[in-house]
Amino acid sequence: MKFNVLVIDDEQLVCKSIKRILEDQEKQVFTALNYPEAEKILKQQSIDLVLLDYKLGDQDGLFVLKEIRDQYPDLSIIMITAHGNIDVAVEAMKYGAYDFIQKKEDPEFIRLSVERTLDNLRLKKEVEELKSSHIHNACLPRIITVSKAMQSTIDLAREFAKSDATVLVEGETGTGKNLIVEFVHYNSYRFNGQLVTINCSALPSELIESELFGYEEGAFTGARQKGKQGLIEQANGGTLFLDEISELVPDLQTKLLHVLEKNEFYRIGSVHPTKVDVRFIAATNANLEDMVNQKKFRMDLYYRLNIAAIQIQPLRSRNEDILPLTKFFIDEFNSKLNKSVTDISGDAKIYLKTASWPGNVRQLRNLIERTMLLKKDTLLRLEDIISPLIKSIHPPETSLFSINLNAENGENLLHKAEKQLILQALNISDGNVSRASQLLGIPRTTLNFYITRYKIKEES
Repeated sequence: MKFNVLVIDDEQLVCKSIKRILEDQEKQVFTALNYPEAEKILKQQSIDLVLLDYKLGDQDGLFVLKEIRDQYPDLSIIMITAHGNIDVAVEAMKYGAYDFIQKKEDPEFIRLSVERTLDNLRLKKEVEELKSSHIHNACLPRIITVSKAMQSTIDLAREFAKSDATVLVEGETGTGKNLIVEFVHYNSYRFNGQLVTINCSALPSELIESELFGYEEGAFTGARQKGKQGLIEQANGGTLFLDEISELVPDLQTKLLHVLEKNEFYRIGSVHPTKVDVRFIAATNANLEDMVNQKKFRMDLYYRLNIAAIQIQPLRSRNEDILPLTKFFIDEFNSKLNKSVTDISGDAKIYLKTASWPGNVRQLRNLIERTMLLKKDTLLRLEDIISPLIKSIHPPETSLFSINLNAENGENLLHKAEKQLILQALNISDGNVSRASQLLGIPRTTLNFYITRYKIKEES
């Protein structure tokens, strides 16, 4: 691993001397006599360590130190001076210097100080490389977003990942809560540990207890002879993700609170606690605060979970993400289904951006997958998206709607069917667009788009 070192000193002799002391096969040393020269090198080279003179000509070295730290916060800096003392050293450390050495020190001492700093950098680089490799190997799905709301959510998740605090992720079904959970885990220092998941709504409460806490041999009828390790224990050193935490029954809420507060739990049938080191992340599409007020969720557990809260906005509130997500899913299913879609028509884009998406990103992905199954050309059109909806309409005798289609002069039957349905819905609702959109199951904005497209107002 090679490092780039920058020496900033107003004495040419000092720069050459330090370069001679430090430069070897592992270190390339650059020199600068003033801050403007140093700035150019910092912009052109990937510098790992700076040795900065405390008295830089007519410039204050501490001012330069602060400037460099502000622009390159991850850069390690060692202050060097000809006349140092404890007060100067403390002041330099306060401004973010990693170490403080005097020019009169023995060359071997300077070399060892630099090596100690680089050893710390080497460890950081190795951890980052390992983390990047682990994340890549885990094949994590990407978080596709251009919206400020989602970018803020990711930034918040990145900050929470730096701590070991319990995280509560809230959002509607299909917004991608699991992706944020994975993001927090793999950006934390626990990234090399397991991310263990349990869906609290998928199992009966008695099974959830044994899955979470495990059990001892003979703890109950049907228990395995050797007992069973629970998910909390399996997540030791890593992260336990409790999905749909709102579905956890009160008795298990109490036991979970004990684990969160004491970092220990009891296997079913055991009288001895088991100590664990686990980070907990919970997710829900319910409003836990309302559930607390309704006495359906423990207040103390809610506050214990809500230390670091992340709220994911629904897709309809960040519609600038819809088309990037659509293109991402098109690319995904081009590969999976051996298709070659490269573009989206204008009216299809309008439809996608104005739909309400109650199922959020999951619903959008499912729609694109279904649409892509039948695609034979390169353009995704509006009729590709909504034709399965039209084709699935088989109204019973009591239906409010009926469709009468006859192909005449090459008419587009799909457009004709859409127009008939809209006219019938407006007629039934006495021209009330909001009511008509409810009858058709589409957003009011989408209905207005079709009314304009088919010039329906002009005919009525």
